[in-house]
Amino acid sequence: MSNKATKKGSKVYVCATAQNTDLIESAYAALTWVQVGKVGNIGDFGAESTMNSYNTLDEPVTQKQKGTANAGDPQIEVASVHDDAGQVILRTFGNPLNLDNMAIKVERNDGGEGFTNTIFYSRGVVSGPLYPGGGSDDFELERFTIGLNQLPIRVNPAVIP
Repeated sequence: MSNKATKKGSKVYVCATAQNTDLIESAYAALTWVQVGKVGNIGDFGAESTMNSYNTLDEPVTQKQKGTANAGDPQIEVASVHDDAGQVILRTFGNPLNLDNMAIKVERNDGGEGFTNTIFYSRGVVSGPLYPGGGSDDFELERFTIGLNQLPIRVNPAVIP
C-alpha cells in the first residue's frame, strides 16, 4: 500500500439529496455522489473533544474528562466554476434559507496499486459561499464551511479483488 505524503489527487464529493439523520457506512456508500471540481483546500475534520477540568481539595492535580466531541467545521475552498455540478450543490445547501444537512465524501489518493483509497463520510449544514478577496493574479475563489453534525466515518484502504 502506498504512503503518499501529499493530498494531491484527493477528491471531494457531495450528495444533492438532504441527509438529516446519521447514516452508517453502507447507507453513505449507496448515495449518489457528485464530484466537486477545482477543490484547492479541504479543511480540518474529525473528533475533537472539549476537555473538562475540575480542581478538588483532595487531589494534587486537576482532574480532567473528555466532554462533547466536535466533528469539525471544514472549509472547502474551490476555484469558482459557475456550472460545476458539485459547486452548484454546495451553493444550494449554502443558501441561508436551506437548513438541511448535506452529505460529503472525501476520498484520499493514498491506496496505491491494488488498493482502494481511504474514504471519509459525514454530513452537515453548509455556510457560504464566502468570496475571498485577493490581487490581480489570484483565482476567483469560493469558500464553504461545512458544520459537521456526525463524526466522520473512516473507510480504510482495502485490497481490490
